[in-house]
Amino acid sequence: MPEKPVYFIDSTTFISAVDKDSESHRHCLELLDMVAKRQLEAATSLEALEEALFILSRLIPRVDALRAVRNLMLLPGLSRYTMEYSTLMQAIEIMEINPLRPKDAINVATMLENDTGLIISEDKDYDGTGLVQRIHPRDLVEL
Repeated sequence: MPEKPVYFIDSTTFISAVDKDSESHRHCLELLDMVAKRQLEAATSLEALEEALFILSRLIPRVDALRAVRNLMLLPGLSRYTMEYSTLMQAIEIMEINPLRPKDAINVATMLENDTGLIISEDKDYDGTGLVQRIHPRDLVEL
């Protein structure tokens, strides 16, 4: 039996799951529910969670942003990747050949270091890298 793929969850998915005004809110909530029920193998990085906290603290009251990200950090079924020195070095190399923002390049480098080629994100910037495959949250929930 083939192994289930591991999906890397980008900060956009976490943000939309919390932001009730997001067009993808329902899809992102359902996706995180699938992760919690271990129906989907998923991972993220501490950097993606930090970015979600940064953005959410601008969208909703700070106390709510802190609570939401703390809950995401404790989400059952979600693996967490850490960033090493080599991750940042690889991200810089990726940025030299791709027009990615630093946070996105760090995500790609983290994914490559952990043999994860699928990213769940609303961010179309990942599409042109040729290094990872982006999947919109709705595409996984509506299977």
